[in-house]
Amino acid sequence: MTPPPPPQDAPQDPQAVPATVRARVPVTLARVGDRSAGLITFHHLPDPGEHFAIVVPAAAAPQDAEAPLVRLHSECLTGDVLGSARCDCGPQLDEALHHIARHGGAVLYLRQEGRGIGLYNKLDTYVLQSQDHDTFTANRMIGRGDDERDYAAAAAMLHALGLTRIRLLTNNPDKVRELRAHGIEITRVVPTGVYVTAENARYLSAKAELGGHTLALLQEAAA
Repeated sequence: MTPPPPPQDAPQDPQAVPATVRARVPVTLARVGDRSAGLITFHHLPDPGEHFAIVVPAAAAPQDAEAPLVRLHSECLTGDVLGSARCDCGPQLDEALHHIARHGGAVLYLRQEGRGIGLYNKLDTYVLQSQDHDTFTANRMIGRGDDERDYAAAAAMLHALGLTRIRLLTNNPDKVRELRAHGIEITRVVPTGVYVTAENARYLSAKAELGGHTLALLQEAAA
């Protein structure tokens, strides 16, 4: 008996089945001054995560031929939703939405909590970080990798949106390397701000010193 075909949203080989846009949902975003935006979902992404794009048109007609601005933002419930000071994710998301609302472009919201290890595991590493272990050591202590994220889905989303020539808003060189390996032309890397607090200074230092992120850290954490 011939097995039934996989459901439409099942992960596929990205080389065999290119990702396509599944739906475009118009929304008004209070976090960017009640601007109109589109939430875009996809078929045939190379992993099962429910990743989506937030696409915002430029506030004014572009004055030059600069490529659209794009941010790959990994989900962080504690920072994005609850405003936790243990990371810089919430402020980085707000910054990205602000820039893209002004200049046009997209935020790709990637469901990769805790650098790919999941919410519960991330919270477990917070306990270890409170015992004076850095964020990467804490991951390894629970049997996970330093960074388990993969950006193949992000590249597939960009191809589906026709955004193959972009400016990338990031401090993470891994994102640059992986997108280029998947055929995305990055005309310029635009650094994000550094949002230091007393609670995240050590975390940010570890990202810079051990993770290779290009962060110009302040000498002292903000009070």
